[in-house]
This record gives sequence, structure tokens and C-alpha cells, in this order.
Amino acid sequence: MTILALLFIGFSGLVFGIVYFLPILITVLKSRYYDLKISFRQGKILVKNHCGSKEFLISIKEIWEVYPVPIMILINHFHAGGNLANLKNGISEMIIRNKEPNINTLSALELSKHDLRESIKKAANNNWRFEL
Repeated sequence: MTILALLFIGFSGLVFGIVYFLPILITVLKSRYYDLKISFRQGKILVKNHCGSKEFLISIKEIWEVYPVPIMILINHFHAGGNLANLKNGISEMIIRNKEPNINTLSALELSKHDLRESIKKAANNNWRFEL
């Protein structure tokens, strides 16, 4: 009886490990394939939020090459229907103009379907006041 219980516990642990850790490990390895260095914790966040697609990982990489945005902000922006490429363009435009990017403002503008490059150009001429 004891051996049977130990086998059951071992098998249950193996199944749990496969179901829980394997998707996270695959996401981390997939991100490394696209030259995106994420931690196991970030991989867990991506799996939990169903954001392990190739397009999303490449978008994160492109944004992080420009500016370090927290991964949860990018996930929330993506799930809200935002365009990560337009967000990257806005961040790049702010950096070109030597301004610290306000990710919350840029995200709000992008979600309201503004072209961020144009909005930033207008704001630069308007004493950095953004028009909605």
C-alpha cells in the first residue's frame, strides 16, 4: 500500500510539473529564439495572460530595445486592443525629442486610435500638452 501511494504521489507530481511548468518553459525558450531575454517569472506572467504568441514576443523585444516598459503594461495594452507597434513609435518619438516617455499617456492616446508620432509632434509645438 505504501509503495502504491508513493507511486501515485510521484505520478501526480510529474503530471503537475508537466501541466504547470512546461508551458512556461516553452514560452521562455520561444522568447530566447526571438532574442528576447525574459525571466521564468515573466514567462509565467505571459502564459497566465495568454500572450506567448510570436507577434507579441517580437513586439515586446522591439519596445524593450527602445525603452524598458513593464511587461504588465504591455500585456494590458495588448488585451485592451492596442497596437504595440504604434506604442513603440510613440516611445521612439518621445526619446528622439529628449522627453521621458509617459507610458500611461501614450497608451491612452494609442487606445483612442491616435497616431502617436503625429500627436507627439503636435504636443511638442503646444508646450507638451496632448490633445485628445
